[in-house]
Amino acid sequence: MFLMFIPDFNKSQLLDRLKYTMTKKDVLWIVNEFREQKLDTEELISLSISNDTAFAFHSAWVLENILLSKPQGIDFYLPRLVELLPTISNDSVKRHFTKLISIGIRRVVFKEVSRSFEREFWAMDLEPLEDICFIWFVEEDTKPAVKVNALVILYLLSTREPWIAKELPDIIENQMQISSPGFRAKAKHILRLLKN
Repeated sequence: MFLMFIPDFNKSQLLDRLKYTMTKKDVLWIVNEFREQKLDTEELISLSISNDTAFAFHSAWVLENILLSKPQGIDFYLPRLVELLPTISNDSVKRHFTKLISIGIRRVVFKEVSRSFEREFWAMDLEPLEDICFIWFVEEDTKPAVKVNALVILYLLSTREPWIAKELPDIIENQMQISSPGFRAKAKHILRLLKN
């Protein structure tokens, strides 16, 4: 179903469009429509946790593109994404959420956010995030992109949590033996960072 070029798309039609197969061009068009119609990004987050696999995936894909275009948006929604991540079972949504969370935490670690947001973020209960990232990192059936994003999140959290920095190298070494060449390259990079 190709509805991309229908003028005067209303909100209902736009959200309905998320149910159908999309290309990157479709996603970018929807992102633009979301902005023009000033629709609530929180609604996309809610749609991303839908039980409808394709609908949730498309919603998360659009959400990622909206937030990546303005990194401050990631800051605003980071606590909500962190809170929801352990509840996600859809592999595609996991990929988009973990990517956004890794970028958001990187912004916190490298002090690209306000001091007040940094304090607020580190005051959050991050244990559920740590737990789910460790689980996804070691599970054999975790998709490679999610595994890499989980590793990046754990590394970034290790800058504040020494116990993660201590545990992570051995787990990375074990995972490198059973993973793809692309994953091994990223894992070696993280190991070098942990040693420094």
